[in-house]
Amino acid sequence: MVAGGFMLFSLGLILIIVIPIVAKKNARCSAQAEGVLTDKIIGDAEKRNTYFYSYHVDGIEYKLKTVDRSPQTNNIGDQCIIWYNPAKPKEALAFRYETNKVFNILLIIGIVFFIGGIVLFLIGL
Repeated sequence: MVAGGFMLFSLGLILIIVIPIVAKKNARCSAQAEGVLTDKIIGDAEKRNTYFYSYHVDGIEYKLKTVDRSPQTNNIGDQCIIWYNPAKPKEALAFRYETNKVFNILLIIGIVFFIGGIVLFLIGL
């Protein structure tokens, strides 16, 4: 029970730290540019897929390397929307959530795991 509590606590803590960071990046990347899928590396069971996009902002070409696939792309050369931060165009997303609902749900799950982990750990002692 102690090990399970520690695992839940750890997962909850990770979610509590990471979700607000990702949500803020999602909010910052509010401008759109037309992008192109330039390459992809399909991973195996141990490695995730990696996607490479190219997009232009104010005549400057930017590259995006991400594990997120744009829902508009399947093949190299497919065009898509890239979401970027207008204040820092190099910061971009291939996929953007329109609302914070997903982030709020994940944050609540993280809090529940965190508290549940503490409870299980204390019960196990």
